[in-house]
Amino acid sequence: MATAYDTVATVLTLAQACLNDQAGALFQVPAAGQSATPPGTINLIPHMNAAYRKVQRALANVGSDLFVDDDVLLVVAAVPANLQDPSYQVSITDSTPAPNQLPPNLLTPLKLWERVNGSTDNFVEMIDMTDHGGLPSQIQGPILEYWEWRDDALNFIGATQDTQIRVRFRGSLARLSDVSSPIQIRDAVEAIAYFTAAPVAASRGGVAAAKIWDDAGKEALEDLVSRETRPKQNSARRRRPYSWRAGYGPIV
Repeated sequence: MATAYDTVATVLTLAQACLNDQAGALFQVPAAGQSATPPGTINLIPHMNAAYRKVQRALANVGSDLFVDDDVLLVVAAVPANLQDPSYQVSITDSTPAPNQLPPNLLTPLKLWERVNGSTDNFVEMIDMTDHGGLPSQIQGPILEYWEWRDDALNFIGATQDTQIRVRFRGSLARLSDVSSPIQIRDAVEAIAYFTAAPVAASRGGVAAAKIWDDAGKEALEDLVSRETRPKQNSARRRRPYSWRAGYGPIV
């Protein structure tokens, strides 16, 4: 099936050309389904992943929607009656028992909604207290109402009943592992290949070549950033006041 996404194979071909190894005698990546390259070759996957993350961070910093994930559903268990107190809080972390742990690719939560677990009610948007003084001190009630991102965890006051939350977050893309891995950023081959070649060239004494490929990578990355920011410059946006309570009704 045709796709707009290139694969590691395309990046590899360009990186090998940058490193004067068009035949692939020295620089390789694992074949599909494999974890190692042929004996005597250097695996470029670690360098490619470093370049891939660099491109992702640059695009995320300008607000690219590419990294937004949505509709992740988790359950926050009810606070037992004997623990209900204004001092009690509930957290969801990477180590929360499955299936309610944080998604492994979550970087920053953006919005949360809630409803009674097991119901078909509309989700209601919760109030983000991150950078707004933290969670208020109050006894648990029937809804969570508030959330705070702190210590790499979603924190809540808790509720008197099991609550299902919907999480919208900014995340990272899946790591590259072999020649068939998709590059989930459109038209990013040049930036990733050049940023892959630069440190490899430097490690083998090619300082001048390393600078050339690093500069070429920055130029290719600037093109990607421009592509992301240009539509936003033509879109007028009005900031919502903090007191605005969205979501007390259907999600729109």
